Amino acid sequence: MYSDVIRAALEKEIAGQRRAVNSVVRGVTRAVGGLVPREGPLCAYMFMGPTGTGKTHLVRTLAKTLHGDERGLVVADCTHFAQGDPWLAFVRQLAPLFVVPRMENKWAVLDTPPLSIMLVEYLERGRPEVAKALTAAFETGHLTLPEGRQGSLRNCLVFMTSSLCSREILEQGPGIGFTGTQGEEAEDSLQRLYKLCSSAAQEQFGGDLLGRLDGLITFDRLQEEHLSEILDRLVRGMNRWLARRGFSCELLSESKAFLLERGRADLRLGARDLVRAHRRFVEFPVADLMISGRIPPGTLVLVDRRPGEDHLHFTVKSPGAEAFMTEAEGLPREIPVAWEDESPFAVH
Repeated sequence: MYSDVIRAALEKEIAGQRRAVNSVVRGVTRAVGGLVPREGPLCAYMFMGPTGTGKTHLVRTLAKTLHGDERGLVVADCTHFAQGDPWLAFVRQLAPLFVVPRMENKWAVLDTPPLSIMLVEYLERGRPEVAKALTAAFETGHLTLPEGRQGSLRNCLVFMTSSLCSREILEQGPGIGFTGTQGEEAEDSLQRLYKLCSSAAQEQFGGDLLGRLDGLITFDRLQEEHLSEILDRLVRGMNRWLARRGFSCELLSESKAFLLERGRADLRLGARDLVRAHRRFVEFPVADLMISGRIPPGTLVLVDRRPGEDHLHFTVKSPGAEAFMTEAEGLPREIPVAWEDESPFAVH
């Protein structure tokens, strides 16, 4: 089934947000099936939840799933147009999404490619005019672009994100629907949270905008058990990049525990601490080793940690051969490399 393929692709990349994934899959399936009897967007959703819970990542993953890359996605960040004419700044960010028709008619309506994706981030940080103009655009199905042109939303999947009610979602407590509150009690808690978020969104953006959405989706706070899944995803993504250069990387259990410990430092930030730790302790050293020519093509990089040390160790292995040390190149076995925070890593 088409919906199963889309769901599997999203769940492979998005941890701990099954309700959000299911809602998006339903909307996309209806759009692809042509069961959207209106001139407005194919679907329009608002995502609400704390930072680092996967709101933006879900949309970017959907773009890659539908198009193979992010070329069908345009992002407008409301934090960038708080001054001046907010609507003009807003539509200028979205203008690349619209295709100029063959006939150079100034009054022609500009369409977007099929299943184009519009992402509006941090809507609550924009001025009220933006939300009001979006409400009108969803009603008419058209955006007023620079130079007075009209852009049609009939081929668009529209997603908006907001951090409203982040504190309330974080205070909802760990494990709702996972390891904590279960059954009817969990469902009641989710309903109360949804009503709270809906009320806050209505007060902030107006009931007319919410009434034109296909859904308001709350993103749950991430739990510790999701971090391991997210770390595996980060490693898979890095290895896809490394594979094009003939390398691969494997994190051993101690190095994973080291990264997960830093990732759970403040779960109010979702997975952001874990992403930063992976970039700092794994991606940077591997990239530096590769650029320096110290990882021959076709080799495997093993990442490990020794007890009590605050850095990781990298061992380079040739296929079918024992690990070789950098001493073979006349280099010392361990090479401390200074980062911005002067944290070293060691290479074997």
